Amino acid sequence: GDSDSQTSQQAQRRMSLTGAQRAVMHAASRPPGPPALWEAVGTAIRTVGAAIDGYGASVQGDSATFEKLPLPTTAVKISGKAPAVSGASFVAPSANLVGAVHMGEGSSAWYSSLLKAETKSVEIGEMSSVGDRSIVVDSVVGKYVHIGAGAVVQSATLADESSVGMGSNIGKGASLGAGAALAAGSVLPAGTAVPA
Repeated sequence: GDSDSQTSQQAQRRMSLTGAQRAVMHAASRPPGPPALWEAVGTAIRTVGAAIDGYGASVQGDSATFEKLPLPTTAVKISGKAPAVSGASFVAPSANLVGAVHMGEGSSAWYSSLLKAETKSVEIGEMSSVGDRSIVVDSVVGKYVHIGAGAVVQSATLADESSVGMGSNIGKGASLGAGAALAAGSVLPAGTAVPA
């Protein structure tokens, strides 16, 4: 027992780096030469790539396609109100947070999810998860709530530890009580309350 923990502590001390050692490793991880050189090299490579792409499009003629990848919009400020995500454990690069959205400690918004505050704020409680492609508008989500992939939650209240199955649709003014669960694909009509 004690000898194992002492050995482990000694190994950790040997493996930890001093500030000077970390600075040397950081400097060694950079490419050699001035940063301006590498910026120029990157610009040249992008220019050559664009020229090759342009040549390929001219060879293809009318059958050429021009695609522009959309830039991810993670946070959008509306009417002076911006999303607050400092406590969130994960916000996917393709998630969209619009307006007065507040994400609690340890909460997450997964890929292509939309959290939108249209007429009132969106509150996501601590340790709650909004699944891929889910939409949450003007709603209050309690603590430890799971919203499955592709679910739609509109102006609703989800109490602590409730669960919304993937592909479910919760209508305006509906509510889920503490610990309540909706199965995948469920439809909860507007104004309906599911007790705890």
